[in-house]
Amino acid sequence: MKTIINIIFLLLIIILSPDVKANIFMRAELIGMPVITQSYITANANLTYPQIGISRLFVSALEPCITNNENSNIKIPVSNLYLISDNQSFQLSNVRAQLFYIDSLGDIDFTRTAQKNITLRVENIGELPAGTYSIPLKFINRTSLIQEYECDFIFTFVIDEKQTITSFSGDPCIILSEDDVFNKQTVIKNKNDIRLDLFSNTNWNLWLDSSNIGNLEGEYSFLIKSCTGNILSFEQNPTQILPNKRYLLAKGNSTLQGTEQGNTVPTSLIIEYSFKSPDTGKYIKEGVRQNPITYIVERE
Repeated sequence: MKTIINIIFLLLIIILSPDVKANIFMRAELIGMPVITQSYITANANLTYPQIGISRLFVSALEPCITNNENSNIKIPVSNLYLISDNQSFQLSNVRAQLFYIDSLGDIDFTRTAQKNITLRVENIGELPAGTYSIPLKFINRTSLIQEYECDFIFTFVIDEKQTITSFSGDPCIILSEDDVFNKQTVIKNKNDIRLDLFSNTNWNLWLDSSNIGNLEGEYSFLIKSCTGNILSFEQNPTQILPNKRYLLAKGNSTLQGTEQGNTVPTSLIIEYSFKSPDTGKYIKEGVRQNPITYIVERE
C-alpha cells in the first residue's frame, strides 16, 4: 500500500512540476585540462545525475560543428567528437541523442544522485589554427518513471599559438675564390642559397635579426629569390644588412588549411646573401666570411 501511495505521489509531482527536468542534481564538470596532440584531443569529465529507477543517460550536440571562437570559419565537424564510457566509444551528433550508459541501481528516491566519469575525444584532426574552440552539449537522464532530467555543458579547449622555422644550408657563408680576390668591384654571393621552411598556426611575420652579426668588413645584403605557400607579401628588393637591425622578410596567413589531418600548407622562402667590398680601391681580403643571422617568426 505504501509503495502504491509513493508512486501516485511521484506521478503527481511529474504532472504538476513542468520545470522538474531542470533539476539541480544534473550537471557535468570538466576534470583537469584537455590533453592536446597533433592528432587528437581528450578531456575527462564527471556527470552527476538523479539515480531514480532505471536511468538511461544520453548525450547530444547542440551544434553541427566545434567552432573556433576567434574565427567562426574554422570548424571541426561534430562527427569527429566521441564520448567514451566504460571503454566504449560513441560518436556524437546534433540530430539525435546518443545513449551511452544505463544505470539500473536506483529506487524511487529523489534525493539520491550518482556520478559517471566519461571522456570526450576529438579525433581525425591535424594541427589546428590557434584559438579557443567550443561546442555546446546536452546530457539527458531518462528514468523508468517517464521523467527526464537534463543539463547543458560547453566543451571547450584552447590551441596555443605555435610558430617554427627550419633552416636548410646553415648560416650565410661567403667564400672568396682566387678570381674574386683580385677583382676589386665584384659582388660575392653566398655559396648556397638559404631555404627557410615556416610553420605557424596563426597569421605571422618573419624577421631577420642582425644583432649577432658582429663587425662587418664590407657590405652584406640579402635578396629573397622566391617563396611558396601562404605568403601574403615579402621584401622584393636587394637589402643591405646593418648590425643590430630587424628586417621584415615576409608576412603571411596561417600555414594550415582546414582542421583535418594533412592540413599543413608547405611554406618556404629562398634567400640569397651577398658581399661587396666598400672600398673599390682595395683588393678584398681572401678567406671565408660566415656571419650568423637570426630568424624570428611571430604572430602578426
